[in-house]
Amino acid sequence: MVMNKILLIVGMFLISISLVSASIGVGISPSKVSDQVVSKQEKNYTFTIYNTGDIPVLIKMSASDELEGKVKFYPEELSIIPEPEPHRLPPVNGKDVIVTVKAPVSRDLKKITGHIVATAGAAPGSSFGGSGAVASRFELQISPPKHFWDYMTDKQIILVNLLILLVIIIFIVRWLMKKKGIHFALVKEEE
Repeated sequence: MVMNKILLIVGMFLISISLVSASIGVGISPSKVSDQVVSKQEKNYTFTIYNTGDIPVLIKMSASDELEGKVKFYPEELSIIPEPEPHRLPPVNGKDVIVTVKAPVSRDLKKITGHIVATAGAAPGSSFGGSGAVASRFELQISPPKHFWDYMTDKQIILVNLLILLVIIIFIVRWLMKKKGIHFALVKEEE
């Protein structure tokens, strides 16, 4: 009799315990991008980020491998609510991220590879922790520029333009001095 009461109490205790679990998941589409661009070209790509977990998440975007420093994200951080069950594509609550890639200067045909990474963490104010990440493979074939001036950086272009402007100013001043009859000469003083 006592044993039955103990089992009944333990059973009721176990039934009253509610198990709470939450999952964090993140997806990205497309899963792979391959493209060809010309050296120094800037191009935008759209990635859809979605939440496959069951709690709201805060997503932070980043790039890895050879893409580091060559990409910009808009937005860099975003908050996404979970997708309804069953999950399907295209995602219902997914959000688009614009990834801008600027190809480096290259004189030869070059291939750069890396990953566009979406890292998910629990949204601010959430009582759950954890994190997850997903990556999209990114391959970019870079062709050499079509014109020689495409090899020049912005600083070099500014410097060349300043030198041309300086030469033009010198010719204009010499022409004005000649027209006015002004002569300019460097003379060494004798002691």
